[in-house]
Amino acid sequence: GKKRLSHMGSMTALAIGLHNFPEGLATFVATLGDPAVGVSLAVAIAIHNIPEGLCVSIPVYYATGSRWKGFCMAFWSGVTEIIGAALGYAFLK
Repeated sequence: GKKRLSHMGSMTALAIGLHNFPEGLATFVATLGDPAVGVSLAVAIAIHNIPEGLCVSIPVYYATGSRWKGFCMAFWSGVTEIIGAALGYAFLK
């Protein structure tokens, strides 16, 4: 039921958050090497983040009835890319 959907959304958010961290780092490193490659990679990753966000938000929405909760879970799972990039900046600059 709803508890299972909520758990699935949470676990998907965790998995995607872990997956997104190295993507942010890779995008940052690619941009250092060649800004054109970095921009291309960032666009490609942004496009593939759309279905990832849906995979997180839809189960949360159906479990809670709250679009806001679904949005927040998807948002925070995506923020890990920014954290990956920021850590790359901190260590490599």
